[in-house]
Amino acid sequence: MKIIIAVLVCFLCIEAMADTKAYTRIEQGGEIVLTDEQCKADETMLRAYWYDNEHYTEEGCWRDDDRTIYANWDKAGEMRYRKKRFKVADRW
Repeated sequence: MKIIIAVLVCFLCIEAMADTKAYTRIEQGGEIVLTDEQCKADETMLRAYWYDNEHYTEEGCWRDDDRTIYANWDKAGEMRYRKKRFKVADRW
């Protein structure tokens, strides 16, 4: 019984983790990360975040707009990035 409970807990933890779809370096030394998790602020978009060398992070939402990535950051507002700037994340 303990094994079944442990397996269920592990399964639920795996499902809760977001996978990184793509990422890119930023001038401040950190990265912009695009995930496959649904964005809480806008359910039509996916979750994104960025961080820098000063340990500042910001949440946002993103979507694929044909040739660009459209991002709406919590504080920085709306931004567009060229798709070719991002590297697709490797799957384990």
